Amino acid sequence: MIRIFKGVSVGWFIGIVISIFFSFLAKDGCYHPVSSSSYMGEIYEKHLNALQVFVIALLIWGAIGIMFAFASMIFSHTDMNITQATITHFLVILFLFFPMAILAGWFPLKIYSLLSFVIIFLTLYFIIWFIARSKNQKTIDNINNKLHNLK
Repeated sequence: MIRIFKGVSVGWFIGIVISIFFSFLAKDGCYHPVSSSSYMGEIYEKHLNALQVFVIALLIWGAIGIMFAFASMIFSHTDMNITQATITHFLVILFLFFPMAILAGWFPLKIYSLLSFVIIFLTLYFIIWFIARSKNQKTIDNINNKLHNLK
């Protein structure tokens, strides 16, 4: 249950921060929880009021946070080696995150936008993976040094 609350909280926080950032970029003085130039943004704005759009955005951001919170368990609660766990995690995140990002109205449904999303996703995933790998390697090296000094 704590994992769910943490996931929702982080999802909401990141979603709100990103939406505020992009609302400032819109330069119209209005808050946009969903990009009005996206496919889903057009649908939401045509059929829903601002409060309903915001609630939908919160639900999607919370679901994204929960997805990331539970996907991390692939590394800690399976018997997979690090390569298998990384590939599984990457595929799970990509195939769950992609439709949620579309529902969140983060980009228009155009080939260029879809490819841009995948490239940005790959880049950010690699950067985060590299940082986590380096941090874990440092921890392992420290443990090994302590064990070596015990001899």
